Amino acid sequence: MITFFKRIFAEKKYRTVFIICISLAVLIVVGAFAAKRYAGQKNSLVTAKKPNSADTICLLDGQNYTKDKATRHPLAVMIENHPDARPQSGLIDASIVYEAITEGGITRYMAIYGPTDTKEIGPIRSARLFFMDYVKEYDAFYAHAGGNEDAMANIDAYSIKDLSHFGDYFYRDSKGQYVASEHTLYSSTDKLYEYAAIKKFDISKSSFTAMKFKPLGPVDQAGKGVEINFSSPSYKVTWSFDPATNKYSRSLAGAPHKDRTTDQQITSRNIIIQTVERTYQPTGSYGSSNYVFTNIGSGPATVLRDGKVINATWKKDKLESRTKFFDESNKEITMNPGNTWYEIIPPEVTPSFI
Repeated sequence: MITFFKRIFAEKKYRTVFIICISLAVLIVVGAFAAKRYAGQKNSLVTAKKPNSADTICLLDGQNYTKDKATRHPLAVMIENHPDARPQSGLIDASIVYEAITEGGITRYMAIYGPTDTKEIGPIRSARLFFMDYVKEYDAFYAHAGGNEDAMANIDAYSIKDLSHFGDYFYRDSKGQYVASEHTLYSSTDKLYEYAAIKKFDISKSSFTAMKFKPLGPVDQAGKGVEINFSSPSYKVTWSFDPATNKYSRSLAGAPHKDRTTDQQITSRNIIIQTVERTYQPTGSYGSSNYVFTNIGSGPATVLRDGKVINATWKKDKLESRTKFFDESNKEITMNPGNTWYEIIPPEVTPSFI
């Protein structure tokens, strides 16, 4: 072997070839090492980005978001519907909205946020006990401006994560109108989640029973919408179905119901009409008049989805349980990914499908 190398280095042409071969071998080894190291760096970059990729499904609406938004704790906000409060801000951004009659035939909304930010929500109004029944289904933070006596007396008993009107987390804005002060209270998701954090609530996660979701469609091209006359023309709601978008567009009091900040008409992927018994208490449990809703048990419902009108039954076992909806075969109804509006009506209100 020694003689072999002496011969190579003794002859110039062999020496040159040998040096070239050795150099190539070194380059191959160095290149392989560099490639392996680069691959490791690339994989670490991919791993670093993965938590922020839009691959987490939100339990509220069945859509994909970044993990921090998809798992953010639900936030429920009371929003009023007096004509002086219209148009409202932020209903268009909510994942879920409940509408129900309060006193005097006036409806009120409870909007539930999670994955979507909105810069303005309001006007914010007072709590009602039956809306708190729905708050418990999500263990949601509950933002409101006071409430009637029944609601305020039971917030602690319900173990509500309370965000009652306080300090810099809410602000007044009359929007250039001459209206009573109760129509001027606003906030935002940023401010309310900051408020929740100050109160030591965990905003980073949530745990509640989700609805079952399905892929969008198929669409009924001759699909129907619905008209609900809650109490008077001022509170008459119409949802019109558009097969081109597979969405329902909302009108209120005979005109498109638009969001104040975007001027866009409110739409929804799913409409749930839930009929519940209600009892009016002139003096209430604590002095003020109020309605008591029977939200636990079962009753009739109708689900509008993909242009279809589905006869349904709602079921809720206990206060913390999520209300579920079942078709005539007792199979749970699946919803389209996207936002959902609940129209909570008493038995004397009959929806018309159009």
